[in-house]
Amino acid sequence: MTRQEIETALLHFLSTAILAEEVVIVPQEELRTYGIDSFSIVEIILFIERKFGIVLPDDQLKPEHFRSVESIAALVDKEMK
Repeated sequence: MTRQEIETALLHFLSTAILAEEVVIVPQEELRTYGIDSFSIVEIILFIERKFGIVLPDDQLKPEHFRSVESIAALVDKEMK
C-alpha cells in the first residue's frame, strides 16, 4: 500500500467517523485546526490498527506523529515496512 493510499483511507475515516462530511481536510494541515482532540487521536489509532493490521509501538505514539494526516500516513507507512 502506498503512502497516498494510506492518506486516502485516513481522510475517508476522518470525514465519515470523526468530522462532518462537508469538512475538507488538507493532509498537511494540523489536525487541531479541525478540532481533533486526544479522544479523536485514540479513535484514529484504533482505526489504523484495524485497517492496516499493525500495532503502533508505544514509542511511536508521539504528538509529532499525529499532527496531520500526512504525518500519520508517514508513520503508518514506516511501520508497515
